[in-house]
Amino acid sequence: MRTLLLSKSFPPRSCGVGDYACRLAETLEATGHEVVVLTEPFAGRREFAFPVREIPLSGWSDLRPVLAAIEDAAPDRVQLEFAGYAWNRWGTPWWLNGLLFALCRRNIQANIGLHETAIRMRQHPLQIPVALLQWLHTGLLLAAVPQGGMAVNMPSRVTLLGRVFPWWRARLLYRPNSSNIPMAPLAPAERSALRRERGVRSGETVVATFGMFHRAKNYEAVIEAAKILRRTHPVKLWMLGDSAMAAPEYRAQLETLVRDAAMERDVWWSGRLEAKGISQALQAADIFVLPQPDGHLTRSGAFMAAAAHALPVVAVRAPAGRDQREFTHGENVWLVAQSAPEPFAAALRALAEDPTVAALIGRNLQRLYRAKFDWPRVLGTVEARDGSAQIQESMHPGMCLTAAQEHAAAAGASAPARSVVK
Repeated sequence: MRTLLLSKSFPPRSCGVGDYACRLAETLEATGHEVVVLTEPFAGRREFAFPVREIPLSGWSDLRPVLAAIEDAAPDRVQLEFAGYAWNRWGTPWWLNGLLFALCRRNIQANIGLHETAIRMRQHPLQIPVALLQWLHTGLLLAAVPQGGMAVNMPSRVTLLGRVFPWWRARLLYRPNSSNIPMAPLAPAERSALRRERGVRSGETVVATFGMFHRAKNYEAVIEAAKILRRTHPVKLWMLGDSAMAAPEYRAQLETLVRDAAMERDVWWSGRLEAKGISQALQAADIFVLPQPDGHLTRSGAFMAAAAHALPVVAVRAPAGRDQREFTHGENVWLVAQSAPEPFAAALRALAEDPTVAALIGRNLQRLYRAKFDWPRVLGTVEARDGSAQIQESMHPGMCLTAAQEHAAAAGASAPARSVVK
């Protein structure tokens, strides 16, 4: 099957949806699909094991050129990886609706990976008009896809969209996110060396976070929790992720918290790392904290990266267990009541003081990840629902999907990378 993957952002640009699209493309390519990526131009060089075609994706003026590029690629289907604000300031790029309906008229199947839904009206009552427009936009997207053609990453979102658009409920599919960070094996001696390099002393616990530094994720609670924990237990805090992408005032706020707590020497701001560097840092850490207040696990690439790397994760319990039914507190995750310093500190202390239990939780989480959330499992379910050939479950579980050479090694091939097609 020939799949054209449409994503506004794509590596080496930093974007969670773009990283996901890259892993998706590599996974499909590795399992026998022919893949073409259509994305926005990038000033640097792109090299992957599949063609990447660059074209502006900004608005109505781009509709005809994009449609022509898709027809030229002659795909069996188009896969759109979509998060509204990545495409449009208001989250409503109406021209994409026009594109999808044009594809329908040409009998080209289009599927959507919906990474975000509309603004929550109860949380943002002043933005209700924008939310209503976003729902209308989403409904028109849903109208243009076949049965099982819109994948969303949380069970509650499947339920919500099904209630809003009951006549198109059959077009919805639950597709939890998988890890965007492939395992780069780290030997015990290398792990020890990395910890020494970062100033970790014997007996110290390394607490890690990972992701885009966005205010809504409440990273300040993690810093405050580390401050509380260090009163009774030596701790290092690794803030993994490209902090240059954060709002300057929020980054300044976090740095002020670290400085006021006299923790400058105990906090590592990793900055932008390649996937291999992130993988090795995760393996060298002891405990991972996901501070998002709503406890979303199945849509968090950071959580899935920690799970794939067998890290015990401290996360926030979702209301009434919503969207966390696949996880069990104390068995494969450690859940706290709210995203606040004291609960996080108590959880970190419990795991730091019993590393055997912490390691067991991490191993159980990795086992669950491989059984339910790894790329072969998730895409196998999607492909079966879509009526296509199922993804092979024997695919190499540790393949790196961000560089063409690593992809070739994982696939057992030696074909050279193909450069970007502009």
